[in-house]
Amino acid sequence: MNTYEAYLKHEAGNIITIEECMKIYSALVESISSCTVEDKLDFWNEFINRAARYAYIRNQWETMSIEEKTSADDGRSKAHNVVIISLNTLARIVEGDGGDASWRAQLGNERKRIGDFACFVSYITGISNR
Repeated sequence: MNTYEAYLKHEAGNIITIEECMKIYSALVESISSCTVEDKLDFWNEFINRAARYAYIRNQWETMSIEEKTSADDGRSKAHNVVIISLNTLARIVEGDGGDASWRAQLGNERKRIGDFACFVSYITGISNR
C-alpha cells in the first residue's frame, strides 16, 4: 500500500512535498485571482478539469494489470501533456497581464513533479467542494 512517507523516499526523485505544493498552489491561485484577463476562469476551469482527469488515470494505475497499463499508457501521457500545456497557458496569461507567474518556475519542468502537482490540485479541488 502507498504512503506519503514512501512517496517522499521514492527512487525516482524529484519529489514535491505537500508543503511545497501548497506554496505553489497558493501563488498560482493568487496570480490568477489578480489577473484582469476576461476569460481567465475558462482557462482555470480547463486546468482543473485536466488535472482531475490526469489524477483519475493515475489513481487507476495501481489496480491495473500490465496489459491494461500498456493499453492506457498513451492516454495517460496525453492527459499529462495537456496538464503541462494548461499550466504553461496560465503562466503566459498571468505574465501577459503583468502579473507574477514565478510559481511556474518553482514548479519546474520535470514531468513526474508536474504530475504529482496535478494530483495535489485535484485533491485540493475535491476536498474544497464538499
